[in-house]
Amino acid sequence: MSTVSQAAMMAGVAMALPGTAEAQAVAPEGTIVLPNIDVQANAPANTLKRGTSVNRLPGTVQDTPQTINVVPREVLEQQNVTTLEEALRNVPGITVSIGEGNGGVNGDQFRIRGFSAQNDVYLDGLRDFGSYVRDAFTYEDVAVIKGPSGYALGTGTVGGAVAVGSRTPHLGNSYGGTATGGMGPFARGTLDLNQQFSDTGAIRLNIMGQSSRTVDRDAPTGSRWGVAPSIALGLGTDTTFTLEYLHYEYDIPTDAGVPVITPPGSSVGRPITEYGLPRGTWYGSRNDRDKVEVDRLTARLQHQFSDWLTLSNDFRTTWVDREFAYAIPSCNVDCADLFVRGGNPAFSPSGAGNPYKQDTWAIQNVATATAKFTTGPLRHELTGGIDIWHEEIDRTGYGYQTTRTDTLRNPQDKGLRRLLAAASNERHGNTDAYGAFINERLWLLPELSIIGGVRVTRYESTYTAGTPGQALTSDFDIGTTSWDPRASLVFEPTQNQTYYATYSRSSTPPGSLFFTQPSTVGGFRDDYKPEKNTLYEIGAKVGILDNNRLGVYGSLFRIKKSNAQDVDPLTGIATLSSDVQRNQGVEIGVTGQPLPGWTINANYTYMDSETRSSATAANVGKRVQYVPENAAALWTTYEFDRNGPWNLTVGGGFTWRDKVFLNAANTAEAPSNFSLDAMVSHRINENLRLQVNGYNLTNELNYNALFGNRVLPSAGRTVLVSLSAEF
Repeated sequence: MSTVSQAAMMAGVAMALPGTAEAQAVAPEGTIVLPNIDVQANAPANTLKRGTSVNRLPGTVQDTPQTINVVPREVLEQQNVTTLEEALRNVPGITVSIGEGNGGVNGDQFRIRGFSAQNDVYLDGLRDFGSYVRDAFTYEDVAVIKGPSGYALGTGTVGGAVAVGSRTPHLGNSYGGTATGGMGPFARGTLDLNQQFSDTGAIRLNIMGQSSRTVDRDAPTGSRWGVAPSIALGLGTDTTFTLEYLHYEYDIPTDAGVPVITPPGSSVGRPITEYGLPRGTWYGSRNDRDKVEVDRLTARLQHQFSDWLTLSNDFRTTWVDREFAYAIPSCNVDCADLFVRGGNPAFSPSGAGNPYKQDTWAIQNVATATAKFTTGPLRHELTGGIDIWHEEIDRTGYGYQTTRTDTLRNPQDKGLRRLLAAASNERHGNTDAYGAFINERLWLLPELSIIGGVRVTRYESTYTAGTPGQALTSDFDIGTTSWDPRASLVFEPTQNQTYYATYSRSSTPPGSLFFTQPSTVGGFRDDYKPEKNTLYEIGAKVGILDNNRLGVYGSLFRIKKSNAQDVDPLTGIATLSSDVQRNQGVEIGVTGQPLPGWTINANYTYMDSETRSSATAANVGKRVQYVPENAAALWTTYEFDRNGPWNLTVGGGFTWRDKVFLNAANTAEAPSNFSLDAMVSHRINENLRLQVNGYNLTNELNYNALFGNRVLPSAGRTVLVSLSAEF
């Protein structure tokens, strides 16, 4: 946590800062120096009272008629979160995909309520372009907007979207750093420095470095580092400008997981580790690395013309350079039979794991206007704007000069480096999207409002692929226009109660997955229609106890997806179809402080998913892949003797999900996951804090990333120790 020093000029007067007990110190010339205050203390523990990080969604989480799960910075720090994936373990209903062969979607590939969100990561309301593993060293909070949200965010957002809020400069000075070490081995250091340089200007610098290895996985060590300077002007005035830059690099081993096998006599496949393979088994070699460089520049300008009109313009450009390769183990029927009988069958990695180099460049600009006004007895909140983005991706794929054959129980190639062959394929893609959106909230009564909005998006994409020097094997030029509406009815009998009913839709244009999942073209036809994803939701969000320090929420939802995409687990080829999938269920949660010093964030979701119609008759009535029936997450902390010499903060919680099916036919599954985690911290003095974290304390065999024919085992029991300094 950071501190802010503020000064006020008032001759001969001493003042007390609200919420603090410290006495004020008066300087000789009458300058009154206000004491340091905790910035995060101003953020309510009840996350329903916090704002969203997307300016197209004005108001608080409670005001928004849709389920939004927020992971605040306090929880990120208590759990010592280092990646976006780790942050999202606090949100039930999210599963992670390993990615298809050839690496297109490897990195942060999330599924929200079972539906892909691989292009639906947003940072400060703008797309966070590129497929890579994101580090959390600049995160202020992480929110998940559940359900299709095309009206606010554009194409995609089938199951929802991940909306990250970043750390930006603030008035006052604060300097902090954390050093962490522990099992793996694991070593990480971060700095967060903020300096005010004028009455309305400040700069901030975040730095991170890490070297680590996953506990109970035989993969080698990986490293990453990043630096993120930013500057803000006009803080506290009607016009603010923020400029942020990020440079981030990593070099980590890739891990395609372990194969799913179907033993003789069984009708459902399960991970081979369920049949005796050590969970640490890693099938990689020295070539199997993921090397990424990210450069991202973001500029945000906001001007409040009056009490009723605010204009903003947000701009981002991103470059992502990536080198990727991994070995994909497979095990057919004969292999599975030999393995369960105690043999040691050989495997040959799929050619889809061949290495590639990929360069991505993208640019986006969103201009937004928010107007709050009245016409007669009616109150209005109108939000509208223009959203334009462009993305270019160039990829060159390679083969190996030598083949590799190992055994499932004892892969031997770990220390070898295989020689690359000449480039075997090239892929080039360009995407342009032009969107306009408008959303109106109209209060018919002080307690009753209706919301209506729509986004129209023109999506244009070109894609070419082939072997260098030969005729193209793919050449597509696609253009579609999508309309994504939204409608809600909201009843607020008091400021602390919100009851709503919502309809919302989003569209995924054909061809939008060519670049993050190139094998889609294997079954692509240029007459495909966009995927349509529709949300129906009713819910409630209520603040209770003194000052609404505790929030409770719940919703009933139904998502319908037509023209669904399917992926062949053997070939990795994804095709669009006429399948109709439905996921419905209930979500409940609690957030805030039941008692002073006791903080809790807990949620549970039940999901009933089904393939309603399919070109493959046998799949009708089956559960949608990657959708658990039940999932829950809990994190709670209690502070003992706060600000005293024997202070102690103790916390703990768990994440849990049911088993999930890995394919549309429901013939392969990943078992349930359960992880019990805990934390204890002690503030040594006003500047130093010691913290110990334990993860997966019961040492469960879990699987944190999934695909149709393989899964990735999670880390075993892990303990980390951190020392934080704050000034």
